[in-house]
Amino acid sequence: MQLLIDGTPHDFTPIKTFRAAHKLPESFGVSLFEPKDYTGLGSIEHKGAALNDLREFVLESIPANLSPQQWLQFLPTLQKTFRRHLMLSGTGLREAEIDFASAGLENVCQALLYARIRADANHLPVPPFDVIYNNWLQTTVRISHTVYAYEGWQVQIVTHAFGRVGLMIQSENDRYYVLDNRLACPAEHFMHDLLRDIANRMVTVLGR
Repeated sequence: MQLLIDGTPHDFTPIKTFRAAHKLPESFGVSLFEPKDYTGLGSIEHKGAALNDLREFVLESIPANLSPQQWLQFLPTLQKTFRRHLMLSGTGLREAEIDFASAGLENVCQALLYARIRADANHLPVPPFDVIYNNWLQTTVRISHTVYAYEGWQVQIVTHAFGRVGLMIQSENDRYYVLDNRLACPAEHFMHDLLRDIANRMVTVLGR
């Protein structure tokens, strides 16, 4: 996996590989430095049917014919539809979490639409969904300001739009980037697939 750190792509080593290479205990990872507090958190576990219903409600809300300008005007309505049905899905997500998910959906949809408008204006192919989505996700990558000490290393948490995904580790002579997304938002795959479906519907509505 690659993530952009200060504009530079870095390969992230899986946590298991990094532990083995440095003879680290199983406990070494994001949760060692910032354990997750599950108190009051919602869950999508066993909510597959409700999430499938949400997906259908969102996709069915998209009109059959929209120009790019009409799409821009429609996006707030799409966001509200998603937000409303996410609140009704029974996941128990808090309002702040729902607002965050809704904002992410709108941001990605805007990126999809602007990519389409730029492609049309320059008579170029529209970039694939995964390229647009990944470009958006990369803009959300952050390094925490908190620095943890661990046996001579300085460790910082790496996050993106879906939570904590890894570690940046500075030793005396080297810097390591380690992938550990066990505490990341479990809805990441659902959101990716929903946004991909919206992108496909956008292609159908707009043509080409």
